[in-house]
Amino acid sequence: MDNRIRLPEGFCISQGGRNYTISRYISAGGNSIVYQAWYQDSLMPEKMHQVLLKELYPLDHAGRIMRREDLYLEIGEGAQKLYADHKKSYLLGNQVHLTLSQEGLGGIAENLDSFEANGTIYTVLTARKGKVLAEMLEQKRLFPNLEKAAQCIRCLLNTLEMFHEHRLLHLDVSPDNIFMLEPAEKGAFPTELLLLDFNSVYSMDDRNTYICDYYPGKPGYMAPEAELSRIDELGPWTDLYSAAAVLYCLLNDGNAPEDLEITDTSELVSPYSRLLLHEKEVAAEQVNRILRKGLRTLPENRYQSTGEMLQDLQELLDILSGAIRIPVSRIEENSHSPSLAHAGPGHAGTRRRRWPARAGAAACAVLLAAAAFLGGRMSLVSENDKQVSTENTKLDLYQFPLETDDSVVLTQQDVRYPLVDNIMDVQVQTSTAVRIMLKDYTHSRDTSEVIDTYSLFTFYTGEGDKRGWQNADLTYDFFYTDDNTLHMELPFQDPNHFDLDYVGVIFQNFNYNESELILDITRCTLIDGEGNSYEMTELLGSHLLFFDEERWQQNMITTQNREHVKTFDDIRGGRMIVDAAVCYLDPVLEVTWTSDNPDIATVDERGRVHGLRQGTATLTAVIRDKETGEERSTQMIVNVISKL
Repeated sequence: MDNRIRLPEGFCISQGGRNYTISRYISAGGNSIVYQAWYQDSLMPEKMHQVLLKELYPLDHAGRIMRREDLYLEIGEGAQKLYADHKKSYLLGNQVHLTLSQEGLGGIAENLDSFEANGTIYTVLTARKGKVLAEMLEQKRLFPNLEKAAQCIRCLLNTLEMFHEHRLLHLDVSPDNIFMLEPAEKGAFPTELLLLDFNSVYSMDDRNTYICDYYPGKPGYMAPEAELSRIDELGPWTDLYSAAAVLYCLLNDGNAPEDLEITDTSELVSPYSRLLLHEKEVAAEQVNRILRKGLRTLPENRYQSTGEMLQDLQELLDILSGAIRIPVSRIEENSHSPSLAHAGPGHAGTRRRRWPARAGAAACAVLLAAAAFLGGRMSLVSENDKQVSTENTKLDLYQFPLETDDSVVLTQQDVRYPLVDNIMDVQVQTSTAVRIMLKDYTHSRDTSEVIDTYSLFTFYTGEGDKRGWQNADLTYDFFYTDDNTLHMELPFQDPNHFDLDYVGVIFQNFNYNESELILDITRCTLIDGEGNSYEMTELLGSHLLFFDEERWQQNMITTQNREHVKTFDDIRGGRMIVDAAVCYLDPVLEVTWTSDNPDIATVDERGRVHGLRQGTATLTAVIRDKETGEERSTQMIVNVISKL
């Protein structure tokens, strides 16, 4: 328990003709307390300068370091050595601060001045808008996606690199000592940071400066060699252990990696966790690869330099952005958990593995084609010359290689659910359409455009369509909104006791004409009757919607609600909140569809698929941003089957 008495709001500390007035308490560590303060401008006294004021005030559980009534710091009997050691560390931290500030590379607050007052030492630092990472996590302000978390760790590593280049170690990297800077763009999530608290800094050139007895570190973030005070084993890898622990914390919504047993097959963060669920499979493996190496018990098995860890982190960011495409087959077999390694293609909860084309698969395809030509009764000869009939053989569609992008989600319009493994069955001489949704896509919009005659509403439906299409008569016309944006809240008030099937969003074109739009759903939150919030992430993204006289309504639904609530009783009294924006497709995106076998199935520029005769065709969709030139592409298999 912290028994220190903080300086009150309004308390004034004078130094060199300048009065620093305490505004509020910021944070405290084992060595010092940090406040926000202000002082008047000398030329324009009506203007105030905001600064951080750091006070040397060691934590002594015995209560021997205390404040007098006049708030002067008094060192009691038996605490002189404790205070002297902390003072030495404090001054070393200031020296390091000034040295690194001269680099001008950011990552740390600027040290403006230091002085003695009130029986102790104060340091004046630049103040920036933002919040300590630990406080953000406690308030459940969590990172929205994996890319933001990786960008944050990249900033942390760049700052640590400055320390290591000067043969210095921070040794207290944790969410308590990371200050997230408020981004310049309003509403953006912070990724830039400042590293705080240099009082545990250790010089690899002066091993007498580390007073480990007074810096126990943060549980879960301290490397084993630091925790065991093995000074000879300290190095850059010690800080990198802490950096990997912070990454683990961000991916696990604030939980520290305590008591982990790391092996080559460890899956430290589940691919089905909040931030990895909708990312590429290879991205989830890269995350776990970084964590496995960063959190090793033995220093020699960890990252040896910030550059080495930055290289792997940059590869992760390139995977997420699509700058590089690494096939899942690159992943070492021994890094898969057994449940994934031995599950078949149809195993529930697994992701399909995309295999490169091989000569054997091509030969198999030729053989199957010959079998079809001969009426489906061709026989194969096994090694023991026994004939094996292929009559009624079911074609294994998983043998066909596909180039896919997990940020491009395909949905069969009539079915309304995303395609499983990008495979779609179509009956001969029938047609359907494929809808595209882009994940993590940002674009400009012409807000002067009037999006007229379109309406959107949210709904929920019970199993068997009981009390279906419950929208509480709440529809929303984009025509009446500023910037063609939408915020909608649907109350759950149905008194029945049915099982809840799915929730969703419906977008309608009451002109019944051909049109193309982008509907960006940026929020879809289900709040149950007890006030618990759940994000329906499957609906978040940029939906590319094509309308015509026949298809004047587009349904976007999800059963993700089943993971959290089961019945109408569970949600009664709650609500669903949707934020969305809309614009026309033409000035933003260009969509191209092609078929590699148009004799089997054709596809037009609007994603309408027509099955001509039995067989399979691979369709490729290319989506190009007209402003940036960025392209995303994905493939799918159309399996044209008999109507019988």
